[in-house]
Amino acid sequence: MEVLLGVGVAAGFGFSDFIGGTASRRSGPLRSVTGVQLTGAAIIGIYLLAASAPLGGVRETVLAVIAGASLAIGGGCMYAGLSWGRMSVMAPVAAAAMAVITFTVGLVRGERPAALALAGVLLAIVAVVLISRPPRAADVRLGEAGAQRRIGLGGELALSLAAGAGFAGFQTTLGEIGGAAGFAPLLVVRAVGGTLMMLILAAAWHRAGNPRLRAPRRSTLVPVTVAGLLLLVAHALLIEALSRGLLSVVGPITSLSPAFTVIPARVFLHKHISRMQIVGLVLATAGLVLAALG
Repeated sequence: MEVLLGVGVAAGFGFSDFIGGTASRRSGPLRSVTGVQLTGAAIIGIYLLAASAPLGGVRETVLAVIAGASLAIGGGCMYAGLSWGRMSVMAPVAAAAMAVITFTVGLVRGERPAALALAGVLLAIVAVVLISRPPRAADVRLGEAGAQRRIGLGGELALSLAAGAGFAGFQTTLGEIGGAAGFAPLLVVRAVGGTLMMLILAAAWHRAGNPRLRAPRRSTLVPVTVAGLLLLVAHALLIEALSRGLLSVVGPITSLSPAFTVIPARVFLHKHISRMQIVGLVLATAGLVLAALG
């Protein structure tokens, strides 16, 4: 069951990235990410009020703050790396780092997956790297931009590893909270993430000379809201998956989210899928089957 939940988490992450990415073309990535965070906070806040659910104890709240900060730091490093470096380096290294770190942390905590599950996880980690690599044509276009790359390979690796560590820290901390606290910690996670993104957005606005603020376009409100809802569902599924299964298995499976970004990009935007990405999709399928059998 945890394997299916992990696939659901990866699908939520991937589809949210795809839909949020389309919105960021119109409103910019910072505004879109901030909107996604605040939308998730509003939705989970309304749900908790309607259900009269408790907000949890001090321990759960502190862990949720740490999880939210880890998620925001991971997202910030990823955004900086994609803005200043190459996607062909950032995407696969960050995704692989998240998969390897969650897998390693699970083993250090004493988890011992079955042999088939272990083989499936290893295949999934390889698949993450292959799927996350964009086609060569995209690399060429990015490289031709020239001036957009402001950091070298060392900086790209440092930011991508920091991003992967932030995402892994989020999952590990969320797993420590456990499923008994319900969905209340997600409100804290979203509040922390939304607050940090608003501070970053305010700093960027001030640096740009305090331009006149414009109301969000209607064409961006729907995709941002949908992306925020999908991300919230993915995090809810993640809580359930971590309460049922092993971090060393669930973590690498959720790292397969790029597959659920590549596929709709091919279907709806007619983006090219490279041979290596196709091989990665096949390996991912084989890894999921082995993990489920284990």
